[in-house]
Amino acid sequence: MDDGDVLTSAGSAAGLDLLVHLVRRDHGPNVANTVARRLVIPPHREGGQAQFIQAAVTPVEEDDAVATAMAWALDHLADPIAVADLAGVAHMSERTFIRRFKRQTGTSPLRWVISQRVAASLPMLESTAAPVEEIGAAVGFESPVTFRHHFTRAMRTSPSAYRKAFSA
Repeated sequence: MDDGDVLTSAGSAAGLDLLVHLVRRDHGPNVANTVARRLVIPPHREGGQAQFIQAAVTPVEEDDAVATAMAWALDHLADPIAVADLAGVAHMSERTFIRRFKRQTGTSPLRWVISQRVAASLPMLESTAAPVEEIGAAVGFESPVTFRHHFTRAMRTSPSAYRKAFSA
């Protein structure tokens, strides 16, 4: 509850909500969104949402073929990306690439690409008014339906609800 000079909250989680509210009021929505992510809480609690955590990036060796393919994929997210493309960049057969990719990342190449596309959409949803359809296309999803499906599956909220919660 914000009544000007007097602010109150009930419970420890509500205290975190109040903290994010104060940061938003004093420093703006971008700083508040960053604080909320670091606290692993949404900036506005509506329930049922996934925790919005920025994925840690682990350093990789320069001669790591899988890492090279991953970097290439990040530079080409808007383009169609197949396992054959990634394996080609890594100079491996598809089967070998899939096996090594899974060993290094714990997931399949295509699941990783989808998660990177969802992650790339977050700043666009937060900072632009571009339609969800355009954002999905900009990060490489073939259709708005596919974007919404994968986004909702990963984030446990819709792109529109995410935008409402995190936009400036």
